[in-house]
Amino acid sequence: MTSKLCSISMAVAAFTAVMSAPASAACPAQDPVAVSSTVQAMFSAMATGDAKTAKTYFTPDFYLFDNGVRFDADGILALVQQAQHAGSTYTWKVTEPDVHFACKLAWIAYVNQGGVTKDGQETPLTWLESGVLQYEHGRWMIRFMHSTRVPPKKTP
Repeated sequence: MTSKLCSISMAVAAFTAVMSAPASAACPAQDPVAVSSTVQAMFSAMATGDAKTAKTYFTPDFYLFDNGVRFDADGILALVQQAQHAGSTYTWKVTEPDVHFACKLAWIAYVNQGGVTKDGQETPLTWLESGVLQYEHGRWMIRFMHSTRVPPKKTP
């Protein structure tokens, strides 16, 4: 009987240890490439006009500050689609990513090298951008972004 009681005690102790494990045990792998790839995949979907796919990279409460304006997912996607329907094409590329983690949150700052092409004329553009991503449903999703365009260099 003592053996049975001992086994039950050990099972209860093991269960208690698992249940009281720190929340960090549930944190996803801290993979900077997964975070920057999520942002790049969203940009790729937007560049091809695939708003439906682009929107899957945003959390439901996503918003963005860009050019002094706050946009939600539908707002920024509509703005890009409007420019695309007017003949503009965009390229965006996440470069120099700097990624930090706090369990299920990641913060990324990067240089977005790209540009816009209209009427066959390409204008190279650079933005300094940052974002907060949240790990949900087994993947990183964008919750917030901020974009500041780098002004063109002036020649003397």
